Amino acid sequence: MHILFADDHRLIREAVGGLLRDLDDTVTVHEADSFPDALDRLARMPQPDLVILDLLMPGMNRFIGLEVMRARCPAVPIVILTGVVDAADAQAALRHGANGFIPKTLGAEAMLGALRSVLAGGRFLPADLAAGAPSPTPCASGDTALGRLTQRERDVLSLLTAGHPNKEIARLLGLREITVKVHLKGVYRKLSVANRTQAVRAAIELGFTPDDPS
Repeated sequence: MHILFADDHRLIREAVGGLLRDLDDTVTVHEADSFPDALDRLARMPQPDLVILDLLMPGMNRFIGLEVMRARCPAVPIVILTGVVDAADAQAALRHGANGFIPKTLGAEAMLGALRSVLAGGRFLPADLAAGAPSPTPCASGDTALGRLTQRERDVLSLLTAGHPNKEIARLLGLREITVKVHLKGVYRKLSVANRTQAVRAAIELGFTPDDPS
């Protein structure tokens, strides 16, 4: 998994960069210290699976930089990381194409959880900044294990229950195989299971109806 992480403070890059490696054993963090540097790194690295941008770093121009990055990476999750905790900025970030808005004051475990949610196809705003933000469409009704799955996790689970291996799931959904593994981790966690077999069994017992992910 390749992550592009841009922040103008070295201490933040070192601290968060180390944390990002806890997302998956295969994580490679590509660091940049400004928005122009981030664009240069983007041109020289494999297609990223996640982009994290500091809102106020040099060259970012706030949401102009976000729009530029979104145009360069239309299908890649982008998260804004910032030391300025402002509800208007958080909601504007979503409108300009961000998948998440994470204050630097967030704890390590909460930040990892937020990033996993974004990687699994969801969006993240801290609860105290979410007032007035567009509400995502629920994937299922009720506060159940299945109801907590994102739409992409449901797509993966649908193909998993049909017996497809990860490589085939990736092909059918137009994803990288490592991204499928991230979605599967989210499925396992939300269904409280440890592997594929248990996930399929739990889905059947919970009455899961496979979607058509095409």
